[in-house]
Amino acid sequence: MADRWQHTTDGYSFRFFSPEQADQILRDGARRGRDGSHAAIERILKHEPGLQRAELWRRIRWLKASKPPEKYRRTIWNPEDEKTLRDGYQRGWRGKREAVRELLQRHPDWCPHVVWRRAAKLGLVRQSIKRRPDRYRQPWSEEDDRTLLNLAGYKRMSVIAKLLHRPERGVRYRLAVLGKSSRVQLEGYSRRALAEELHLGRKTIQRLIATGLLEVRDPRITPESLEALQRSGRLTGLQVRHREAEGVSQTDTAQETSATPDRSNQSSGNVAQSAVPNTRKASRSERVWTEVAQTLGVSFETVRNLIVDRTLKVFDPRITERSLVNLCRRNGSLINWEFLDAETRDWLQSSMDLDRRTGIDATKRLNPFRKHALVVRKCTQCGRAIRGNAFFAHSKCRKDSPKLVRESANGTN
Repeated sequence: MADRWQHTTDGYSFRFFSPEQADQILRDGARRGRDGSHAAIERILKHEPGLQRAELWRRIRWLKASKPPEKYRRTIWNPEDEKTLRDGYQRGWRGKREAVRELLQRHPDWCPHVVWRRAAKLGLVRQSIKRRPDRYRQPWSEEDDRTLLNLAGYKRMSVIAKLLHRPERGVRYRLAVLGKSSRVQLEGYSRRALAEELHLGRKTIQRLIATGLLEVRDPRITPESLEALQRSGRLTGLQVRHREAEGVSQTDTAQETSATPDRSNQSSGNVAQSAVPNTRKASRSERVWTEVAQTLGVSFETVRNLIVDRTLKVFDPRITERSLVNLCRRNGSLINWEFLDAETRDWLQSSMDLDRRTGIDATKRLNPFRKHALVVRKCTQCGRAIRGNAFFAHSKCRKDSPKLVRESANGTN
């Protein structure tokens, strides 16, 4: 130890501490972290001013270094030990642990890796075949960059990495080098963006989705929303109302049947009409929500109302472009044409084939919910003009509720 110190300190001779004491001080300080190491070095330098701080730091690093590994000692396996190892590996994971534990108790000088190495040598361990792509370390070619740029934004990074036979991290880094984003632009329109673009309320968009006028990408109901509905206790009341409504309808049907027993021709005509299949094919959302209604024991309209209230949530609420085109073609009068800017009007007419004369019946049903948008109220404190019922949410955000200055779309009332 002293020779090592003399070699480190260029023949320095200790005056106050011995080399062993200095090593012990440095070990104790290193156990307490960097602050402890600083304190130990200051203590030694206080009594040994001839030493240098860098030499003590090198000594700490040398003391913290791991001890040299012991020389390999050959282990001798007898047939009984190998039989215990084979039987344990045949019994599965639990048998492996028991076999290793038993062998280590039988041979205290053995280490676990000795047993594992013996099991691999006997062929008891399954060799996992790892498929290492052969292009991980190859440079990017022009064809690779072209493929990457064509797929970026439309496919997930995992899919692109699989097609190019490269790691996902490398694909993201290459996109950053090319100055492109790895974010996937999902197909369709979000409810919020579409509501702002068409100047419709978010609940109106949700009601159009529930009524089938707008289709979403994935209309399946999330299990979390179903569980929340069951925990809330509302489901029991909805089921009771549905049973009562079904009982009343069955009673009315029975009374009508008993009151007109002689009208065989009329009944046969009704049966013939009911036997005529519906030519309209149900959409995917209707089929999915019908199954949900049957599972919950409620009516289809109840499920629609729960979707409008966002009690039941769908997996992917993004609105497809095809459904927006169909809305503009078949129910164009639903869109508030007067509230749109010139750019949005041009987009709807040129790209979405908007026809403002279609869907008048649907517009009449929606007018009671849109009537509030014709009223503009102005806050007397901030001076902001707010259209529709959004004004009341604005007033709730302020401590002192502002006075209402009601203005119509044409002027002040």
